[in-house]
Amino acid sequence: MIYYNSQLMSGDTSAILFMVENPSPFKQYEDHEAAIYITIHLLIEDAILQGENPIAMIENYLNVVYNGGTTTGEITDYLIQTGSLQNALWELKEKWSELDTKINENSLMYSSLSKQNVTEIYAQRTLRTYLETLAGYDRE
Repeated sequence: MIYYNSQLMSGDTSAILFMVENPSPFKQYEDHEAAIYITIHLLIEDAILQGENPIAMIENYLNVVYNGGTTTGEITDYLIQTGSLQNALWELKEKWSELDTKINENSLMYSSLSKQNVTEIYAQRTLRTYLETLAGYDRE
């Protein structure tokens, strides 16, 4: 199941950054953050399989100098620790603290984006689109 919550992801940009695949809705931020880590790891793995250089992409899109290792896990750890992603995750954490749990979960799933749009965004997301979005991320 694609996890999308309109209170936490108010538009296309935050959906690209925070939408993940999970068998059930999350109950707390930390679980969502862990799933984002796994998602980024998979995006990096896929980019490598496609012949792309994730290190060069991170440097180019986020305007940073990469100083980590070469394994997928090390690249993921580095990306997670960049200022850009830490700022985005902090804002997600803030939204989690303001989450209204009284709202029916089904009404949250696709209220600001249609189910079809959510599915398309998720299916078309790559490391490149993730980094492009992160580079231009501004609070929604």
